[in-house]
Amino acid sequence: MRAAEAFPLSYCANCGAQVSADARFCASCGAPRAVSPPAPPAQVPTYGPMPGEKNPLLALLLSIVTGLGQLYNGETAKGIALLVVGIVLFALTVVTFVLCVVSVPFWIFGMYDAYERANAYNLALRTTGRPPW
Repeated sequence: MRAAEAFPLSYCANCGAQVSADARFCASCGAPRAVSPPAPPAQVPTYGPMPGEKNPLLALLLSIVTGLGQLYNGETAKGIALLVVGIVLFALTVVTFVLCVVSVPFWIFGMYDAYERANAYNLALRTTGRPPW
């Protein structure tokens, strides 16, 4: 093996002097050598939904009727409780002909809770391999 093969040479882009391929700086002008860009990160495989996962958007849409999203997520007691309270608040709103101040935040909470709990269900299912509740 010849010396040139053992230590391949390249040329400085700044001054044109020969420098070894593994040198970080040019010995002649001191300019830093161009470093090859880092390799792109390895692609993380993406997986489709696991069997039994809940669709958070569907849970949110079902919660337009407060409590149905929780029933879809498998939280039966919470779903029934929210449904009953939602019906009572709706009845109070209709009877008094005034929008109950509590009903709108309660309705929004029901939709938010259904969406977040569907995501929590899916995370637990992917982590442990079994449904959380």
